[in-house]
Amino acid sequence: MKEKFRVLGMVALTLALAAMIGGFWIFVGDQAAKEQEREEALAIEAMYVEIGSHGDYAFVNIDTETPFIAEFPKGQVFREDGEALSLEKISTGDVFKIYGDGAMTMSIPAQYPGVTRMVRIKYGSPEDAEQYSDVLEQLKTDPIYTKEEGIIAPE
Repeated sequence: MKEKFRVLGMVALTLALAAMIGGFWIFVGDQAAKEQEREEALAIEAMYVEIGSHGDYAFVNIDTETPFIAEFPKGQVFREDGEALSLEKISTGDVFKIYGDGAMTMSIPAQYPGVTRMVRIKYGSPEDAEQYSDVLEQLKTDPIYTKEEGIIAPE
């Protein structure tokens, strides 16, 4: 009789453990789905635009037409098919889906320091970026140093 209780107890404990493990995996799956939904909700679609000849660049939010600066996260820049994208293959006019924490600085231009991943969703051309020329004009600044004049004093 004692042996039956022992076997029944072990079966009950095994079933309880299996239920706990199953419940844990369901909970983890739900949390992952919620996190993915949150990440998609915070994602920004923006066009990459090179500014000037010194390798400077900015992004322009497609929805709000607001320029901002963001660095490419190392190892987290992808093509739409999920393959890694080298920075040398990015050109003005490309549209990216930019993932991150959604927090932008209140500077001009805005800066997006919390970028975690970028996915190129559209291959573009410089002609595509011309629509934002007025917006990007505000990012161009006069040089503070010229060879002819030396340091230029602010007016």
